[in-house]
Amino acid sequence: MTYAITLWLAFVLAAGTITWFGTRKQALAFLILATATAPAAFLTLGHAAPWEPAKGHYTVLGARIDVNVAIWVLLDADPAPKYYRLPYSAQQANELQNALDTAEANGTGVGLTTDGEAAGFAEEGRSGADVPKQAEPQAIIGG
Repeated sequence: MTYAITLWLAFVLAAGTITWFGTRKQALAFLILATATAPAAFLTLGHAAPWEPAKGHYTVLGARIDVNVAIWVLLDADPAPKYYRLPYSAQQANELQNALDTAEANGTGVGLTTDGEAAGFAEEGRSGADVPKQAEPQAIIGG
């Protein structure tokens, strides 16, 4: 159970106890409040999201493979990076490890493409490291 669900359950039990000894108006208000705050229990609050990312292409900012447990990835999503716990499969773990090794050797990044059901890892295009830096104009000192 995540911390969010535990906190929500504790709130519901505490407020339920208070309204047990209260009036019908308090009980109705409690029921409405408990129902309205139930979706907050599914916020990850710093923990990895247990569901697959939405369809699309993402840049992998970091990854960790726990053999026979999970694949943990930090993806560059809009508007902020998101942390996911993907189910472990040997094929995906091998894809990710190969992409990470190739990307490190070539100075590039790793991307994740998902169609909602399956996810695939691959090396992304070259980074800006190969583009020569433009010469900066000289500063005029004491002119």
